[in-house]
Amino acid sequence: MLGSFVVLYLFLGGCGAGVLLVVSLWSVARSARAASAPQSQLTDRAFCVLRGRLEAIAFLILTAAALCLLLDLGRPERFYLLFVRPTPSLISLGSFVLGACWLVAGALALADGAGWHLGCRRRRCLEAAAAALSVAMMVYTGLYMAFLEAVPLWNNPALPVLLACSSASSGLAIVLLAAPFGWEWQRLAPALERVHRIHGWVLLAELAALGTYGALAAANPFAGESLATLVAPQGLGPWFVGVFGVAGVLVPLAAEGLRRPFGAGAVSLGVEALCIVGGLILRFCLVLAGSH
Repeated sequence: MLGSFVVLYLFLGGCGAGVLLVVSLWSVARSARAASAPQSQLTDRAFCVLRGRLEAIAFLILTAAALCLLLDLGRPERFYLLFVRPTPSLISLGSFVLGACWLVAGALALADGAGWHLGCRRRRCLEAAAAALSVAMMVYTGLYMAFLEAVPLWNNPALPVLLACSSASSGLAIVLLAAPFGWEWQRLAPALERVHRIHGWVLLAELAALGTYGALAAANPFAGESLATLVAPQGLGPWFVGVFGVAGVLVPLAAEGLRRPFGAGAVSLGVEALCIVGGLILRFCLVLAGSH
């Protein structure tokens, strides 16, 4: 069964990819919008500072994911075998996706951190590659578990969608957590409102994926015992239902829904943190219940 380092690798890989996806798409969209409606220099600088910080955060999270994978290997010094002697397995494919994602995130973070001017076309190519690799990494974390047919609780077609939505939600939450600590971040308030709305839609998609996953698991007679462990009050229910389902999905979704009628204060930094904690708890609960 999956060890703690693999669970952390899957969570951190998806979470870091989520941050990289959000900042890359935001930068591409902003560049396209600036062609028709140029922004002030101070607004551009505020975004560049935030973009560099988010790229560095994504790079550090992906680095932590890679370290967890190395620690799980048992012989970290032989990690190069994953690349020079790849096997036809999802773990080998994931290593290449993670490595490519890590390199692109590092290149973008280094360019912004050092103040290098990449040029519009070169930056867009790097950001498009970052977005594509991020989606691949987010989907891979779910496919890795869903393709394990020996575990009926994981062998569920809705699981990759659920974990991809969870990764996207965690990535958006980190972006929204980091934004208020940026330079002149108030200048980005209209764009951050759009990020909040996107986060609300992602949380809604995550809730729908969770319902579909639960329905498919309940219809699988071989997954019944593991599913009971996952949701039972005397089992993992308080963590899976309470921490992930309620605190990690429903509370942030409700808070995002209250932003429009009650204002931006309806969502606190603590609510965004719940999304991240919920994503981590989701993976540990699924692994523990599947192992049972």
